[in-house]
Amino acid sequence: MRQQMILGSFIFGLSRNFAYHNIVHTSDGGWVELDIVTGKPKSSQTGQKAQTMKITGTSMYAVAMERLDELRTLQEQRKPVPLVDGIGRNWGLWRINTVTETQSVIIDDGTAMVVGWAIDLSEFIHA
Repeated sequence: MRQQMILGSFIFGLSRNFAYHNIVHTSDGGWVELDIVTGKPKSSQTGQKAQTMKITGTSMYAVAMERLDELRTLQEQRKPVPLVDGIGRNWGLWRINTVTETQSVIIDDGTAMVVGWAIDLSEFIHA
């Protein structure tokens, strides 16, 4: 079975009708600028921050709602989970910060025909 990415026990991909279409991966170099009254700001290194990742997609029907419930169950465990992409690269441990869903085209039984969703992750750094 092909997958785009695995977050803990959760699989993203077309085979589960829950594929993402966008990832925004952010890393911070730890640089800040200190304002100086009489000149240009001074660059200072404060240490690298944790990486973040926002995964977004659009899925259909009740399947999307079920998959988001699975992600929330994983989030409720309040533990960092491994993130591995579809080519086998291990990204380490990540926290599930937020799971957001936007339901639209809702039919009479409350099922959303279209569900836009976003998962916000932060790299888990342990001492």
